[in-house]
Amino acid sequence: MASRSRKIVTNTLRVVVCLGALWFVARGVTLRDHLTLKSGDEVLVGSVQEQDGGFLVQFSDGTERRVDRSEVAVDNQEHVKVAYGLLANLTDVKKPLLLLAFVINFPVVFLQALRLKCLLAAQKIHIAYRECVKFSFAGNFLNFATPLGSNAGDVFKAYFVSTHTDQKTEAITTIVLDRVIGLGTVIASVALISAFVPADSRVAEFRPFVLTVFAIGVVGLIAYLSPFVGNRLFAWRWIQRLPMYEQLRRIDTAVRQLFSHRLIVTSAVMMTVVLQATAIAAYVVVAIAISMDAGLHNVLEYYAYFYTGTVIQALPGPPQGLGTVELAYRYFFSSFGGASQIVCMALVIRVVAFSCSLPGLLITATGSYRPSAAIPTTTAPSVPQHQPKRDMAIR
Repeated sequence: MASRSRKIVTNTLRVVVCLGALWFVARGVTLRDHLTLKSGDEVLVGSVQEQDGGFLVQFSDGTERRVDRSEVAVDNQEHVKVAYGLLANLTDVKKPLLLLAFVINFPVVFLQALRLKCLLAAQKIHIAYRECVKFSFAGNFLNFATPLGSNAGDVFKAYFVSTHTDQKTEAITTIVLDRVIGLGTVIASVALISAFVPADSRVAEFRPFVLTVFAIGVVGLIAYLSPFVGNRLFAWRWIQRLPMYEQLRRIDTAVRQLFSHRLIVTSAVMMTVVLQATAIAAYVVVAIAISMDAGLHNVLEYYAYFYTGTVIQALPGPPQGLGTVELAYRYFFSSFGGASQIVCMALVIRVVAFSCSLPGLLITATGSYRPSAAIPTTTAPSVPQHQPKRDMAIR
């Protein structure tokens, strides 16, 4: 009963966070266009179309009014105060650029599959590349189709992979490591970008925090992999008394097994950099399609902000970071577009990512992720019996 109560409380908190974030995001978002005049800050609401030297405002009752550019109020940066509503942004989005964003984003899944195959090979789990492609498509689709959000794909992917081998602990650990490498690479990328963005950029405000998190991660990994530090940091004799010690030992062995293959780890990190940069390139194309201020002059900021959104999606909370990601975008992209534009961009990005994952629907519905033949019996990595008991502890 206690477990059920905790689950209810957790789900309730997730819903509250999601609705609260969406409420903050919706503030300032309008369906129709708004044009602010200099005279008394009067606001005209309708459909605003830019014409030579001014704007044509079409009101909901069918009437029109032409406004000269000199009559329109400007902000501190001398930009005219014209806020295009959600309907205008969705209607005026450049369709060819949306197709281009889909084309750019779709191949990302094949790099994900290659990375997974390499990481599994480090555990001597050899699964065909086409099966890894199926796992990746299915995982990406389930990220959208289940209430667990971006963690759902990993949960189901761990199950799918475990059906192809008897080294289930090692297979599940590899899926977790796959996520850790992806998240770690994102944080490293943001830390690197923060060193090159302009000083007045909003990502520069988070530079100390990002660099600190990155440094803590690096130091923690080195400490964990170092036998000298590890054997003094943990009370291994007490850990051996835990009821799940054998599983912990196998997880520890799997982690160390992976990081002993430096070429595989390096390749996995490089593939992660490429696939993340490719996906974010597609998102930048979406921003351009919605006529946001996006170009070479601020592309590093776009990458940093989208990387931040990826981190938020990976955190526990609303499914796919629904609401929280949009809230972060409202903060980061506020100088590049209006509230309606930013929400429209976030919505279109989700549509593009979901469309690219649709083959996963067929894979999960037909069960084609299941092994087609009997799984050969293999022996999980073990510690030789002749070693001293201290060496059998998790290192």
